Amino acid sequence: MKTSNNFHVLIVDDEKFNIELAAIYLKEEGYKLSFALNARGAIENVLKKNVDLVLLDINMPGKDGFEVCKILKEDIKTKDIPVIFLTAQTDIEFISCAFEVGGVDYISKPFNGVELKARVKTHLQNMAYLQEIKDKQSKLAQLSVTDPLTKLHNALYFDSQIKSYLNKDENFWVMYLKLDRFEKINKVYGFYSANKIIKFFSKLLEETAYNNAKVARLYGISFGILLKDYDIGEIKKLYESIYMAVNKSKEIGSLVTISTVMYNCKDNSTTVPEIYKKLQNSIGDVEVSNGDKYLFIN
Repeated sequence: MKTSNNFHVLIVDDEKFNIELAAIYLKEEGYKLSFALNARGAIENVLKKNVDLVLLDINMPGKDGFEVCKILKEDIKTKDIPVIFLTAQTDIEFISCAFEVGGVDYISKPFNGVELKARVKTHLQNMAYLQEIKDKQSKLAQLSVTDPLTKLHNALYFDSQIKSYLNKDENFWVMYLKLDRFEKINKVYGFYSANKIIKFFSKLLEETAYNNAKVARLYGISFGILLKDYDIGEIKKLYESIYMAVNKSKEIGSLVTISTVMYNCKDNSTTVPEIYKKLQNSIGDVEVSNGDKYLFIN
């Protein structure tokens, strides 16, 4: 979480004296400060700099503070920045308007230095806590769709992407790859080394697959690559690239062979379980030709 030294506060007021006075108090807290005398300067500062909080005067020439706050709250890049209004007005309707346009607080002029520092500190801490929660939620969401061993997408994510293609009524390819005779590798080299082989193979798949492909470890030693509806020649080319990369790999080339089924789904009434059933039933029928082990199915 951010500390005082990292927080950046923008002070906006058309009276330089008010800016200088607020700056004196806030410098005591170690905040980084920026300043603006009008609406245009306020918006430019917020967009160009990594501002954490805005102290915003309401009565300014041109656009007033209410209009500035509305603009900031309508922009996805700035909508979460807390805005504290500075105002000499005490009318309840005036204060209510400050909250209606998105302000989190207001400070009456002439302001007290202790109150100013306390309110700014409170809202900066609240903002930092909320950001920390968002970051943790984002990490948890990422972990929920990531295979912990290989860092590839997991089956949950892969299934959701297949469903997306089916819902959009789009044709697509699923490349299903399975490491051959891995039980023997596991027995000879042990669990730790076997996992290293899986990680090497996963990295190879990710590096070889097309940029817009979705690569996942489905379970155990089975992997999937989801692609848009390429020409069959492009799919064969991808398979050959993977095959060559495995053979040339110093880490796994002498240990690993793969069986591959490439399924072109054109029936959008099918389901994810039906697709997997077709792939798994076909993997045992993979034809061997010049060392290649692959099968196209429709």
